[in-house]
Amino acid sequence: MAEIRLITAFGTVPADAQDGIRRVLQRTLEEVAQEEGTFKKARAVFTESDEQCVFTVELDGLRKDPNPLVLDLERLEDAVTDPTAQGLLKEDVRGFCRRVLGR
Repeated sequence: MAEIRLITAFGTVPADAQDGIRRVLQRTLEEVAQEEGTFKKARAVFTESDEQCVFTVELDGLRKDPNPLVLDLERLEDAVTDPTAQGLLKEDVRGFCRRVLGR
């Protein structure tokens, strides 16, 4: 199992929705780590400000993609309870992780 550290910062998201978003991001990154098996340590940062959401990740000390992954807040909120939205989020995160690793 990969060691994952997720730091989050919210600006406009209500407090009751923040925990769900945190959980879905953590779970998604854990699933990608397990399925891909290409990294053992992840340090991820998610920030939301004025409904603009960005996600960055450093994998095993590498950060080859200097551009953050831009996420849609509504889709993130949907991913908390909707399996289809969770699948879409996972594929976005998987692709981003591959870019970070240079693949």
